[in-house]
Amino acid sequence: KEIASLTTTTTSSSSSSSSLIAPLVVREGQAAWVIPSLANEIKASSCHVIDDDVVSNMRQSQRLTCKLLHDMDVKVHRWSDALRPTAPWAAASEAAIMPSFFPDYCNIADVLPVESTKNTVDLYSAVAAAQSSSNNNNREEETMIKSDGVPPLSKLLDLARSTTPSAVNEFRSVYSTFEPYEKVITDKWTTERGVQKALQEYCHDGKTAFANKYFIASDCAVPVSGGGGSSNIKSKYAAAAARIVRGSPSPSEGMALREAPTRCFSSALSLGALSARDALDTARNRSPVTPPLWIGDGKKRGITGSTNNNNLAGLFPSDNPLWGRSSEGSLSDVIEWREWFRLLAERSLLLQERGEPATSGGEKSMAGDPREIGTVNYWRWKDQHLVRYLTWPAGKDYDSKQHAPAMLLVHGFAASAEQWERLVYSLREQNTMDGKDTTPPIYAVDLLGFGHSEKPGLSYTQYLWESQIVDFAVEIMEAAPMIMVGNSIGGGLAAGAAASLGKKICKGLVLCNTAGVLESPETYSGYTYKKKEGATTQNDDIRSHTQAAMEGNPNEPYSPVPILGGNGLDLFGTGIIRLIYPQIEQRLSLIYGNRIQNADPAVTYAIQQSAMHPGSANVIGSGQKLAPNRPLNEVLLEIDGGFNVLVVKGLEDQVSSPEVAKSRAELFSRLNPGKVIVDSIADAGHCPHDEQPAKVARSMIQWLATLKEDSMEVEVKPQSETV
Repeated sequence: KEIASLTTTTTSSSSSSSSLIAPLVVREGQAAWVIPSLANEIKASSCHVIDDDVVSNMRQSQRLTCKLLHDMDVKVHRWSDALRPTAPWAAASEAAIMPSFFPDYCNIADVLPVESTKNTVDLYSAVAAAQSSSNNNNREEETMIKSDGVPPLSKLLDLARSTTPSAVNEFRSVYSTFEPYEKVITDKWTTERGVQKALQEYCHDGKTAFANKYFIASDCAVPVSGGGGSSNIKSKYAAAAARIVRGSPSPSEGMALREAPTRCFSSALSLGALSARDALDTARNRSPVTPPLWIGDGKKRGITGSTNNNNLAGLFPSDNPLWGRSSEGSLSDVIEWREWFRLLAERSLLLQERGEPATSGGEKSMAGDPREIGTVNYWRWKDQHLVRYLTWPAGKDYDSKQHAPAMLLVHGFAASAEQWERLVYSLREQNTMDGKDTTPPIYAVDLLGFGHSEKPGLSYTQYLWESQIVDFAVEIMEAAPMIMVGNSIGGGLAAGAAASLGKKICKGLVLCNTAGVLESPETYSGYTYKKKEGATTQNDDIRSHTQAAMEGNPNEPYSPVPILGGNGLDLFGTGIIRLIYPQIEQRLSLIYGNRIQNADPAVTYAIQQSAMHPGSANVIGSGQKLAPNRPLNEVLLEIDGGFNVLVVKGLEDQVSSPEVAKSRAELFSRLNPGKVIVDSIADAGHCPHDEQPAKVARSMIQWLATLKEDSMEVEVKPQSETV
């Protein structure tokens, strides 16, 4: 998408009549050097800079640049694009006072005014007006600031590749995780003019007609060409989404309630091509498709105390419909939910900078086994959706050439990155001998839809999450060698991501009471399917579950929800949350039955807080959209003799049952002897890493010491060879 935007800019700059490029000053280099240098060159007395981003590298760059300007006695003015600049937490220094519980936030935000967009104009109009005024006044042409000009697209791409680690370039050349409808989104909706046209069309025609026009199944798994890599590489993430749309009566009926505006506008909002304030104002005041109000539509009526009358559609952050969502309501939710997660991230980072607890659990009392609190960071997956991750530094005596590689920890359903803090403490404690700390660097990521990561209104499948893990390993960990650790569904996702990354990157897997299909090794027969009479999409040439996933599982078509349709999925998710929420503490005491003190208020609140985030109902309802699973029999063995795997099994698993836990431990022991090692822990349940962290850490350290050096030299294979 960024390449597409640069292409548009390059095209504009090649035209001598371009009014957009004329006042644009382009300089190459790092902002912390270029901007202070430019300020000195033109003897600037002030500089206007947007508020700090929450993404780590951008935030650091902004702060360093502003500090250098301040040291030069240049007055720095920070400006914000927040929806509610009058909120008590609007000032960056006050972000910590924002409630961390979404319902409490809504109680305040519902009655606050949203910044008006009435006096704003688009960039094209502003430039034209300024030039017209200059011409009419017959002013002499002002001295232009020297500009390097917009570089050719080829130079920008070469620069990007030259600053990207070679391991990342190598992996991206043979594997892709492109998102559904990537080409449609990139071609149509990444520029200001393109997305403004889409906004008008969306509101005029309505969500259903818009989705049915642009989100057709045949376009779902088409990548953008020209970004590097092979053009025939496929994406399991996009293919799984195509399967849903292909199996539905229409695209709008297959997509999540808010998926059409989420996919259409998220990239433009992140790129800055679309103003969040303008989009929200369009939803509230400029949509002619506002339907009659009905019971349960989620709209608030008669809210008092609001100083904002600029809301004809009656849309608020707290809207929580029981059934369906209007076109303008869906658009409003996209904007409001993004705002909430951005503010939550800003709150966490400010608390961290103050030296205060920055995680959900940190707000509550902690008990049980000790934790090592991680450093909070944020990343935008696909340059759109905020993802929180925690990091723990390598020990002071760590040597990547001698010790275990970095670790990536993937949590289970309803959990978050915080659930790994006890295991990290035990790993560091047991990796420290004679005062020497050889703990490897450790990362733990919140899956999209869980923890503090965003919960955008998408159709969630296992291949969405698997792609997120792969992208994290490549973009954040820079495709460096690593060990993947997963619990519950996080174990199944970690195994799938490891197979995608290959053994050159993933050196081994630790699976803690993992989810995933596991068949008897003696009777497993590989990929099979039942032929459906009269089916037109079946493919008899498919030979593996991985190949089937790449093709969108044509032999296992998606079956939409009968009668209720997509609306029923959100209704189901809402019902599950309302049923389970009052029982969270009780259920945790069952899951942590062997060490109940570890199910402390910190663990409880982290789950409660996430359950009440906007978008949770859709995440749960999307369980019906999961594609057929690739069995662990295939995933763990498909590459060069299979991965080195440590299976940690808490035998008192109250989620699957102790009987199933013992049976799966026995199956794993026969899966690939010599490569798959099983360690059964009698006094642990479904989350052994958090219930018995010392025992799991000991098992991991002993297993890591046995890994052979020859497992470190396997080459990355193109997808076609892997399949």
